[in-house]
Amino acid sequence: MDLSDPHLSRSLHRRTVLKWLALFVLALVAALGVSLALALPDLLPILSRDVRRGLAEALLSGAIILRTALVVASVFGLPIAAWNALSARRRGQPAGRAGQAFLMALSCLSSLVALELGAAVVLAWVHRFPVLPTTFPAEEPGVYRLLVLGGSSALGEPYRACVSVGQIVAWKLAEAAPERRFEVETLAWLGDSLELQHQKLARIVRKPDAVIVYSGHNEFAARFESDRVYEVGMESTSAFVAGVHRLDGGSPFGRLVRELLSKIRLDSPPSLKNRHQVVDPPLCGPAETAAVLADFTARLEEIVAYCERIGAQPILIIPPANEADYEPSRSTVEPGVGGEERRRIADTLLEARSREASEPLHAEGVYRSIIDRHPEFAEAHYRLGGRLRAAGKSDEAREEFMKALDLDGLPIRCPSPFRDVYRRVAERHANCILIDGRRELMETSPAGMLDDSVVEDTHHPNLRGYVALAAAVLRELAGRSAFGAAAVSRPDVSSCAAHFGLDSTRLAEACDRTSVHYRRVAGYRYDPTERLAKSERFAEAARRLRAGEPIDAVGLPAFPPEGRSQ
Repeated sequence: MDLSDPHLSRSLHRRTVLKWLALFVLALVAALGVSLALALPDLLPILSRDVRRGLAEALLSGAIILRTALVVASVFGLPIAAWNALSARRRGQPAGRAGQAFLMALSCLSSLVALELGAAVVLAWVHRFPVLPTTFPAEEPGVYRLLVLGGSSALGEPYRACVSVGQIVAWKLAEAAPERRFEVETLAWLGDSLELQHQKLARIVRKPDAVIVYSGHNEFAARFESDRVYEVGMESTSAFVAGVHRLDGGSPFGRLVRELLSKIRLDSPPSLKNRHQVVDPPLCGPAETAAVLADFTARLEEIVAYCERIGAQPILIIPPANEADYEPSRSTVEPGVGGEERRRIADTLLEARSREASEPLHAEGVYRSIIDRHPEFAEAHYRLGGRLRAAGKSDEAREEFMKALDLDGLPIRCPSPFRDVYRRVAERHANCILIDGRRELMETSPAGMLDDSVVEDTHHPNLRGYVALAAAVLRELAGRSAFGAAAVSRPDVSSCAAHFGLDSTRLAEACDRTSVHYRRVAGYRYDPTERLAKSERFAEAARRLRAGEPIDAVGLPAFPPEGRSQ
């Protein structure tokens, strides 16, 4: 090498400058990264929630782009680079750049494998079954503990902190056996799935004598943000597209990123601005639904078996929900239905809705024709149920309302497959007490339906509904002479309100919560009108209660006017 050559000297100089410049940029990026990592814990709390969410989503989106690049380099780059390197060797030439490309592609494949394995480990750890305690300190004689697991309904929403099923049960048991003390430990919390409750169960430090499980409404809402959609199958019937989506769904890293994105967005209120249509895509796909159901089944079985191991009485309450007075949030059609047909369904249904009052028989016929063509379309089942109820055909109406609930593409009310899990688990455990919440509330409802008279909103019972569920639990306990209370008096709404201090002030707070709930879920649906109207009715009831009007005069179904049956 002739270093006296000016051209060579300048080339070496440029390479040296570029090398040091690259090292400087690399060091600067590393320094900025370390500084950001050190400052982030102090910086994040002062940022707004939207900014924090945006940063997290940008980071996760970057991770998806990185994985996509690794996949492309591995799937396409590796074989091409290998072919070029082998071709060069066959010609007696050095692999050169082709060999370097092959090594780089091989590194990408190794990184991809490591990424997927690491994500699989993280998912397994996050969703592991907890180790539940089996030894507890000795309990004070005469003290019985009732543990409550579940979501907001188990917590007593909208009356939480005042009254719930567990509190009513403990009150009446103590009344029947005054020499004993009954304490309630409530692990249930707003929005919790059974998975979250199962994990919290590992933290108990005192042995329960009975465990109430009242869970099932939040199994999807606790995992997926409300505006999420599962689009594959709605627009394309391509086997290639479906196959790629299935492969992506099988990626542990992809599942982990999607799960993290959903959790970041869970607290985001849905939009009211034309976010949804008459025919909507479902929240999640069949494989995702099956995975959630399988997890729910395994955890409920484990919880009941755990109760048996520690000598606690398992009490399972199949979660009831509002069927007759709560429309489905999303109505879907079977995969492969094209855009033109979906528009035709929407136009036909909206036209029938506009003529329900003047031509009810015509509307009923239209709804039946839609169901004949698309039996999975929840909105048509719900509208048909309303027509049948108006015609006095209660049995048929109940059947249609239940179908509408089960087919809802945004399952925030416990659907039949999850309710069936309760029955199967109870059948396998003879000591288990099973309360069919739907049947108990139906018997309490004046119309014999799960409607506004027994359910406050989407799925939270009103006081009348909670009293009915607690009465069913007490009935079963008394039938077994459990806890020494063979004869327990049945609770009623008036005495329950008096015992727990549900006065006008506290009921106004409950009405405010229900109003907020209806305002939020209004964005789940293509037509939010009815839910917004209910939100305003509860807000008005709260204003009237604070203004001093009697409780039975503000229109709360759980507190009918004087002289009407409760």
